Amino acid sequence: MQHHLSRQQLEALTLRWEQWESEATTKVQKIARARLHLLFLLFRYGGLRLSEAMALNPRQAIDTITGMMRVPGPNARELLLPLSVMRHVRRILSLPEASDIDFLRFDQGFVRKKLYAVGGTMGLPSAVVGPRAIRYSRGLELLGLHVPMPLVQKFLGQQESAQLAAFLNFSNGEARRILVSQAYGRERAQCSQSGGDNDDTNLFLGIVSAVVVGMRKIQVEVTTFSDLRLTAFCDPEQVGLLEIHENQVVSVRIDPEGIVLCSEKTTTSLTNCVCGIVESLHADMVETFVCLRLSDGTTIRATLETLAVGKLHLTEGKKIFAVFPATAVYLLAD
Repeated sequence: MQHHLSRQQLEALTLRWEQWESEATTKVQKIARARLHLLFLLFRYGGLRLSEAMALNPRQAIDTITGMMRVPGPNARELLLPLSVMRHVRRILSLPEASDIDFLRFDQGFVRKKLYAVGGTMGLPSAVVGPRAIRYSRGLELLGLHVPMPLVQKFLGQQESAQLAAFLNFSNGEARRILVSQAYGRERAQCSQSGGDNDDTNLFLGIVSAVVVGMRKIQVEVTTFSDLRLTAFCDPEQVGLLEIHENQVVSVRIDPEGIVLCSEKTTTSLTNCVCGIVESLHADMVETFVCLRLSDGTTIRATLETLAVGKLHLTEGKKIFAVFPATAVYLLAD
C-alpha cells in the first residue's frame, strides 16, 4: 500500500496549509496555526523528524537571510530551505511569540491530529499526512529529482543503517524502485554513448537560486548543496526544455577547458570564482590536468596549456583560485 505523497500532492498540501493558517479568526488561533504551519514546513522542506522540529529554537536555528537551518542533536546537520518557503518562515518568526524557546513545542498527539485534519480536508488518508510520511515523501521527491542517495541520506539525517533501511522500505520500497529505475536509465545512456567522457569530477548538484532574463541569454544562478554559487548562461530554448525555475534541484557541469587558474584572487570579467588546493598535477608536452580540492571536499578539474602553467609554479598543496565564465557552466537535463 502506498504511504507517500507524490510531488503534486505535496505541493497541493502545502497550499492547503497556507490557506488553513489564513482562515484563522482570533489572535490566539492565528498564533497557534502559524506555529503548526511552521512545523509542517519543517517536515515538508526540511525533512525533520517530529521530535527534531519540536525541539528546535527556530530563531536561533534558521538564518532568515540565507535560509540555512542548523539541526542539532544526534543527527545534526545543516539544510538549505528553499527561497519560496522563507517568506512564510520570516513572517512567522517575526511574531513576538516566536522569541519563546518553546514556540514549536506541542503535545505530539495534538500535532498529529492537526496534520490528519488538514490533510483530511483534501481527502488524504492519515497514513500519508503524518510527520514521518511527509518527511519521507520529501526524501522521495529529492530522489525523483535525481539528487544522489548519499545527499538525501544527509538531508534526512540518516547516519545509521537501520534509519536508511526504514526509508528504503517505506511505502512498499518506493525509494528502491526510484534508485533501480535511475540506475537502469544511466546504464542505457552509457551503452548508447560512443566513448564520451563520463567523468563527474566537475559535476555539482544544487538549487536554482535566481533566474535573470536578458535579450539573448538567460542567467541562472545555482547554489550547490555545499553552498557554492555558480552562474550559468543559457539559451532560452534550453531553459524552456529543462523547465528551469527558482528552487528547482538541478545538476551543473563545469567545462574543465573553460577554467583559468590564478595564484591570487583578482578582479576579472569572469563571473565564477572558487578557491582550492592543488591535489594533483598530470602534464604532457601540450596539456596539463590540474585537480583542485575545494573547501567542501569536492574536486574540480582544469585542463590547461602546459606552456602557460609554468608561470604559476604549481605544486601539490598550493592554494589557487579557479575562475571561469558563465558560458563554461552547463545545466544538465535529468
